[in-house]
Amino acid sequence: MFRVFIVAAAGVQDQQGSLEPLVQAEAQVRAAGLKVDHLVIDPLSAGWDTPLEPGHYRSGCGPLEALAWAHARLREGLAEAVWIGGEDALRTGYTRQEREGWMQIYGEKPSLPEAYTELARYFCGQQGVGLETFRQVRDAIFENCRTQAQDVKVDRRWFENLTPLFRGVDCANPHVDYAGGLLLLRGDLLDCIHAAMPAVRVLGTGLGFASGDGPEHLRELAAYAHLEAAVREANFQAGLNFAEVFNEGQALMEAYTCYPVVPMAFLLRGGFVRTLEEIPRWLAHHALTLKGGMNLHRAPWNLPALRALVDMTQALQQQPFRIGGVHANGGLGYRQGFAILGSPGK
Repeated sequence: MFRVFIVAAAGVQDQQGSLEPLVQAEAQVRAAGLKVDHLVIDPLSAGWDTPLEPGHYRSGCGPLEALAWAHARLREGLAEAVWIGGEDALRTGYTRQEREGWMQIYGEKPSLPEAYTELARYFCGQQGVGLETFRQVRDAIFENCRTQAQDVKVDRRWFENLTPLFRGVDCANPHVDYAGGLLLLRGDLLDCIHAAMPAVRVLGTGLGFASGDGPEHLRELAAYAHLEAAVREANFQAGLNFAEVFNEGQALMEAYTCYPVVPMAFLLRGGFVRTLEEIPRWLAHHALTLKGGMNLHRAPWNLPALRALVDMTQALQQQPFRIGGVHANGGLGYRQGFAILGSPGK
């Protein structure tokens, strides 16, 4: 088995940032005569149920699925270099009507907030907690995100209820243009590139899939057994228990924060806490996100996990001897992914 490294990671959000480090790194790899496989994360305009082109991925879990494919191929020596990228102009590339129309992935009824509200009800029932407890944990999750995005001002209207369980601040904010990507390289080929920043190792990737998506699968989805499987596989590949390392203050994290039931399930199924009621106390000492999550750092449809991988890679390049975890969630939660990255020295 070969080790696998991210040798370049870059993103541009609302004209802030540059993709040049990624472009230069790929040019170096190609100049060395290496083959680069390209994987693409589809934009919103590709549709939800349309056929996928080869090498394309879709849903909020798509970037982690692409990373897992690249990780496996590179580890086994079946690939030399893999580029993973995508772009979507959610803010400037669609009218409001177009954007909202594409996002109705289950038809007009139920809307995504309504579907997630029913999922949360099933989740609370399975956890044996009342809806008021859910709302208290929900509020604590948003406040935790806000501590990582203190420069972001939130209009008070976003604190109004969209559904009985979710406010505007609890849902992803899609009004953002984003383009970004990663370049991964097999460990024995690192000498082919002279990057400005140190490479970050992919320690483990895990995926979990439910039998189906949508409101008719709520009971299975709310159990989140497939999320637990994704974290378990990533831990196995990395040879560690990420929750233990994180709880000891030795790791960074980017949880998938749209609809609070998702990070609640991640903390429970990932082994960070034992019960839902523990989460507010846990949040008082740990950061769920690097920059405020999908609610405050915004969410470019299928690309938040790609941006999270870019942001985590850049953070780990600056913090030796740390590890980072990135969680992804697709659809109503039928696809789950978790990746563990290691900074230089790990």
